[in-house]
Amino acid sequence: MAVTLEVTFADAGTLKHVAETQLSRGGLFVAVDASALPPLCELTLRLCADGAALDVPARLTVATAENACVEIAAGELADLMAALAIATAEATANAGTVTARIVDPAARREDRADDVQAPMSLERKLMTMAVGEKVQLALHGNREARQLLLRDRAAVVQASLVRNPKITLDELLALARSGQLSPQTAETLAEHPSWGSSPQIAMALVRNPRTPLPTAQQLVAHLTPADLRTAAKGLGLRPQVAMAARKRLVDR
Repeated sequence: MAVTLEVTFADAGTLKHVAETQLSRGGLFVAVDASALPPLCELTLRLCADGAALDVPARLTVATAENACVEIAAGELADLMAALAIATAEATANAGTVTARIVDPAARREDRADDVQAPMSLERKLMTMAVGEKVQLALHGNREARQLLLRDRAAVVQASLVRNPKITLDELLALARSGQLSPQTAETLAEHPSWGSSPQIAMALVRNPRTPLPTAQQLVAHLTPADLRTAAKGLGLRPQVAMAARKRLVDR
């Protein structure tokens, strides 16, 4: 992760106090100018005390000119708390001084002559793009751009990917199966003149609980006989979708 939020504690006791009052709840609120960071960007949270440092993946949830709030990455909190318990085992919790700063390696390029002309990575550029710019990239971008934009949660960006004439079946399958698929994008994909009738896309959307129920029920008409029998069994599907599949089998 390119951006690091470095938080320095006066001593291990201060770190222990913050661990008990904030970090144990899954996040951290500090005074720092984070206004230059994009909303909800991923970063590394670095906790420093008594000359030691501990890094953990996190996500920015609040960014202003005065404060920043980060959320510890899912699955990392238990390990972080265990490491902090060891690091602060002999300390007494106290509310000492806490300072924070944003460390962005990309911002230091101007100080390195050999890196002045280094191009910004596409992933880094995406972090600074407005939604409108992402939409244009989704509509016309190459495979690298599309792969990165498949992670975007914005419905309008996802829907624009579906309309990209160069997008491939494997990319759309990844989108259709995604836990971040927006309901609007599911409908856009289902109504697409080419991809909407694809049995593979139909099965992926039928299985995805983020696909609107009416759309999922209609898509059973595009399933192969084998997939239709699978859907009729109802394993992992919403009951209404499984019922639609069973009805389709009976009608056949």
